[in-house]
Amino acid sequence: MADRSAAAGRRPSWLTRGPRVGPARPAPHWLRSFRSSRAARIFAEFPEAGILIATVAIFIGWSIFAPEFLTTDNLLSIGQQISFIGIVATGMTFLLIAGELDLSVGSMYGFLAIVFAVLVVDHGVNLLLAIAITILFGIVIGFVNGFFTTQFRIPSFIVTLGMLGVLRGAALVLSGGLPVGTVTDQTFNTVSAGLFFGAAVPAQVFWLAGVMIVAAILLAFTRFGYQVYATGGNRLAAAHAGIKTRRTKLFCFMLTGGLVGVIGVLAVGWLGNANPLTGQGFELQVIAAVVIGGTSLFGGAGSIFGTFLGAAIIGMISNGLILVGVDQYYQQLVTGTIIVAAALLNVTVRRATASEEE
Repeated sequence: MADRSAAAGRRPSWLTRGPRVGPARPAPHWLRSFRSSRAARIFAEFPEAGILIATVAIFIGWSIFAPEFLTTDNLLSIGQQISFIGIVATGMTFLLIAGELDLSVGSMYGFLAIVFAVLVVDHGVNLLLAIAITILFGIVIGFVNGFFTTQFRIPSFIVTLGMLGVLRGAALVLSGGLPVGTVTDQTFNTVSAGLFFGAAVPAQVFWLAGVMIVAAILLAFTRFGYQVYATGGNRLAAAHAGIKTRRTKLFCFMLTGGLVGVIGVLAVGWLGNANPLTGQGFELQVIAAVVIGGTSLFGGAGSIFGTFLGAAIIGMISNGLILVGVDQYYQQLVTGTIIVAAALLNVTVRRATASEEE
């Protein structure tokens, strides 16, 4: 007993004193008013409402200030521009909801495009086999990221930041620092980058729609989707409920890697060759789309529809800036600012819509 008392005496006071007793600090008046408002109920039932309003407002704004914005060709061009961002952002949505992050997607994009081009152009590998190998490479890279994150408990930020450098270097070594040839298969070029419905709608728009529709169903209506939300919402509670949280996160990393493999293949058909510097800054655009789309930075909340709206906002802002004559170098500045603003809004809305603590 004396030993225990002596040990307690050596502990810092914050370890020995009990929990603070007394009433909790009341929430600000504006926060209590918001929680009881109809707007709060709308946001609770339809979290993407605010993002949808912002999307419509940006659309109307550019339509007024840049008349060329509203033309059919320009709108289809925006769809084409955001297609690759949206496809990878779909996988990133799963990751962020599960509570993880992948910063290597930009370098992975460039590396996998080089892998595909080298297989087809330099080694004459069958086109379908090369596509399968490229997507498999993406899944394996995702597995490596997820394995180190979940098994060794290294933050995904660190793991994928290291992988970013590894893959960019690998792309440069594999290609000798130069673009790799041209894939001349006409069917492949049509499927990956052709125009349909009277030479009007780009193929990339169909790829984006297909990936997002399948992913939305997977996330909202399947057991795996439930496990992703549960893992990011409360990992310990999910584990106690029998959900294998490590495996769930690992699958999310692999899904993201596989989708990067898909756009690596499509990019070669669209651009005509593979450049080892492809994808620089791409991860910033992907993360921006997901965060602007309302996916929680803390895990456990988000949707594919929100991510689509986020990607659309990124595309419309970039396109509109070009139409009004703003220098392209300012676009990354604007994107970074939007990410910070979206993160701030994310945290504010999360606090405002949360139930009041006792």
